[in-house]
Amino acid sequence: MQQFIKQIISDTDNVAKLSKQYARGQRQKAKAITTPIKTVKTPIEKPKEIILDTPNYALDDAVDNHLTKKRGTVNVAMPLNELELRLKEDLKRVGVKGEINLLEPTRRAGPLGEGQTLYRNYQETWMKQTDRPQKESLYAELDGERFFGDVKEKKKRLAIRNVRQKLDETALTMSSRDLAIIEQTLDEKDLKSWNRSLQATPRGWEAHHLNMIKLMSNLTEGLGLEAKQQFFKHLSRRYGLSTGNSVFNKVNLPYDIHDWVHAEMTKIGLDYRKVVFNKNTPMKTRLKYMQLYAKKMDHIQRYIYKKMSARKSVRSRLTPENRQFRSN
Repeated sequence: MQQFIKQIISDTDNVAKLSKQYARGQRQKAKAITTPIKTVKTPIEKPKEIILDTPNYALDDAVDNHLTKKRGTVNVAMPLNELELRLKEDLKRVGVKGEINLLEPTRRAGPLGEGQTLYRNYQETWMKQTDRPQKESLYAELDGERFFGDVKEKKKRLAIRNVRQKLDETALTMSSRDLAIIEQTLDEKDLKSWNRSLQATPRGWEAHHLNMIKLMSNLTEGLGLEAKQQFFKHLSRRYGLSTGNSVFNKVNLPYDIHDWVHAEMTKIGLDYRKVVFNKNTPMKTRLKYMQLYAKKMDHIQRYIYKKMSARKSVRSRLTPENRQFRSN
């Protein structure tokens, strides 16, 4: 009997030990869960600013955007029977009916090689049998170059031209002011809507760029195209001043007030001839000038409002919601 009692006591002690061990293990697990994890902070390098040194002129697609926008392309290197079928399908799509013969007349060899005849006749058919503008027809692509049908409207003469060469020619015929406007206009849509936005310039009035094209050009002289556009974006975001042919950079003024505004700008130091920057001008110097420029432009805005509101014939145009003037 005593032996039996000793066995029970021994078993009880073992159970107690096991219980304590289990409880100790659970406490350790709970502690591990609730203990905050130590994090090691790794220093992050500040990214270096990269400014692309692009040429100091606007070319390529920005010069003549309508040539490269929303237009289909056909590869003239495909087999001729497939090319013929593709061009015929496009003509039928725009309303050409009946039999379409693109094999005759045979054209002289040109930049499109064997596809010259088919594409030239396709462009001819498009010009004569559809009411669609030629710019809606398909581009021809060969060896990475694109070609299109260039129509001389007065004589209705058609020629197959290289898009790249056309863009280069357009750039060469543009003035430095035209190229500067392209550089300074951040939204390409505004390039075509300058004279249609807000309202047309009334007779005896003149369209005025609030932020002068020449002054903005001198302010960014020596910078690459990418850096210039970033500069103009900063001017817009930080100071609310738009550039180029933005609708927010246009105001219609009577011609005499227009002259007064330019005289006032010169008087307070906003003279483009005094802004002489080049590629060696530090960005810090440009930004410092920009701060001063923004303050002076606020004065010019108030000056315009004052002169316009003093004239009864135009006072009604100066409504509170008019975004062109500031009365404060």
